Amino acid sequence: MANPFEKCKIGNIEVKNRFIRSATHESMANNGHVSENIINMYKDLSQGGTGLIITGYLSFASSDNHSPSTMRISDDEFIPGLADLTKAAHEFGTKVVAQINHSGSQLFSKPKNKVLAPSDVVDPVNGIKPEPFSKDEINTFIKEFGQASLRAKKADFDGIQIHGAHSYLLSKFLSPKYNTRNDEYGGSIENNTKIIIQIIKEVKKQCGNDFPVWIKLNGSDFEENGITDKDFYKICEIISKNGIDAIEVSSGVPTGEFGPSRTFKHKAYNFDFAKQIAADLKADTILVGGLREIDLIENILKDSEIKGISLARALVREPDLIKRWEEGNTEPAKCIACNGCYNPKGTKCFFTLNDEEKKFQKKVMKLMGFIKE
Repeated sequence: MANPFEKCKIGNIEVKNRFIRSATHESMANNGHVSENIINMYKDLSQGGTGLIITGYLSFASSDNHSPSTMRISDDEFIPGLADLTKAAHEFGTKVVAQINHSGSQLFSKPKNKVLAPSDVVDPVNGIKPEPFSKDEINTFIKEFGQASLRAKKADFDGIQIHGAHSYLLSKFLSPKYNTRNDEYGGSIENNTKIIIQIIKEVKKQCGNDFPVWIKLNGSDFEENGITDKDFYKICEIISKNGIDAIEVSSGVPTGEFGPSRTFKHKAYNFDFAKQIAADLKADTILVGGLREIDLIENILKDSEIKGISLARALVREPDLIKRWEEGNTEPAKCIACNGCYNPKGTKCFFTLNDEEKKFQKKVMKLMGFIKE
């Protein structure tokens, strides 16, 4: 039986335990730069026992529509702040992986620049009809991805994660609903996955073959004509043969039957997707979603080849949760999965807000569809 608190190697990274803070958008950057609040968040997580932190979305591409509160890795000017971030975590033995992402057409505010996507399919989140990426724009995107990864390496990140889930840009390239291209980047699972393979090769080219490259994928989009479990298994098989080191298994899109962050009644809701690829593929598998009980986590590690356990909302409410469990207080995480931590003014647990902040946050939750009246 795998001990969740033991040292191990996940995705070519030596980690002090099997617990990972899954990417959680911090919404605390200062015009793209790392802020003191973000550094303090990472210190709390590291001191609280988290073995590895995957950063929130790092914006890197000239074609992206980023917000000022999103951390950026698009220029060397951002390296010093990012290096301060990794140093803060490393001080307590916690590793850090940079999640590199592009929003594509899935935008939650008015875009300032041209909106690009695989095809000109209207985005159901905002009604925007994007322009399809040209081949030259795809080539630029891939090259910029490699450059961003090299900056991550210079800032002492332990690896990078490609965000290929939740209907952001690369998720849409993978989805037959949003990728209606008839060139080499569309029309089949193999073609839809081609851009991911080219990114992996470019990152390895710029950073070295030993630099860890992870990816986050949907086991299913739970959306009509979206990625199915069969598509997911095929995608994983392809990328596992092409140098990916770890696959974090998630699911759902904002407009699907299930979103990425489900309610409290759902437990380990991506386990079946993850269990199969963990047994079959070379790349290490990480599970995220509905993991709030240590007994459940121990059983998952016992009954599968899954290597890592990712938590997000639970660690927003209790950044010291892993330490608490390890020290013997094995009560379930206090998080109630209300999604009130998704705050554009800075990610934090709803129950830590004052009355005025709660009033604002309830408006945000209604806007995002988390609560209804």
